[in-house]
Formats: sequence, structure tokens, C-alpha cells
Amino acid sequence: MLNSNSETLRRVLKADLYFASFDSSCWSAQVSNAFNGLQSSAMFKQKMLRATQVPMQEFICDLRFKHLKVWREAGFSCPRAVNKKAVTYHKWCGSSESGPRGSPFSIPSYLYKDLDKHVLRNFSRFRLRAHHLRVESCKWHGGSSICDECECGEVQDDEKHVLFFCKCAEVCELRMRYRDLFEGMFKTARVCSFEL
Repeated sequence: MLNSNSETLRRVLKADLYFASFDSSCWSAQVSNAFNGLQSSAMFKQKMLRATQVPMQEFICDLRFKHLKVWREAGFSCPRAVNKKAVTYHKWCGSSESGPRGSPFSIPSYLYKDLDKHVLRNFSRFRLRAHHLRVESCKWHGGSSICDECECGEVQDDEKHVLFFCKCAEVCELRMRYRDLFEGMFKTARVCSFEL
């Protein structure tokens, strides 16, 4: 917009920037508020309100740092100690943090496999903790998060229990049938110091 050859557009932008100081409903004020939480938010706001260009490379790096905050925080927690989906995903089901050619993330390998649609959906739900295991369903319906499928009776019915410890015949059969889907998790599973 700053480099527009339209005089009308430049006037509208200047008027909007003027109103931003006392009207929070104008576009400039809303964009300015979107900079909140960034490390260089004051500089970005100042440049925008002065109608100068925001350094895009700095903005992108700052925005990426803000978005990755949830994963940095998840890296220091144990899923059984902190009942948060981001922590569970990051510790037990997340893809590696660096993908091919140094890219920051990689697409999970199971998405490339020739699987039925319902298997893909259910595996994705499992990885994202959007399933019906008791650790999740007890939040909606109340009750206990203890496994009701095997004899252990003391362990949380969570992803780790299902993948490694549950003795239920149905679960064992599914674990064996789809073991190739879980191989990456077994290799990268970061087992926390929480005792079962």
C-alpha cells in the first residue's frame, strides 16, 4: 500500500493511521494490536504508524519465534504430569523437529502410506489426542482415567500405555497390525522420568 500509485489509496491509509491513535476499530489499530507479543512489537508498531516499511525478514523470524513458543514450553514437561495436548503430542507423537534439507518440520510418514481413510483418520486422532481413550474422555464425561481394558487397573489409559503396556487382546492385535505406523514413535519416544 505504501508503494501504491493510487493517490486515493495513500490518503485512505494516512487517514486510517491518524484514526488509529483514538479509534480501536480502524484497520491500522487492529494491525498494530496484532504485533503484541512479538519481541520487536514496539519497532513494528512504530514503523507501521509512521507509514514506513516493516522489515519483513525480521517480522517473519519474530512471528515464527512466537508461534514456536508452545513447542518450546512443551519440551520441558511430561505428558503424565501436565495434562496438555501439546505436551503429549510433542513428547510422544510429534514428528522430528527438523525435516529433509533442514526444513523445520516434516510431514508424518503415515500420510504417505496406502491406508484406508478410517485408519488415517483414527491414527491422526490418536497422534493429536482427539481420541476416546479414558485420559481424554474423562475430561468430557468425568470419571477415572485408569485403563479399563487390561488388568493393570492402576495406569492412566493414555497414549503411552496403549502403545507400550496395555495387555488387552484387542489393543495388542491393533498394535501388531499397525506396528509400522508406530515405529517412528518407538524410535523417537522420549520417555519421561514418571514411574508407572
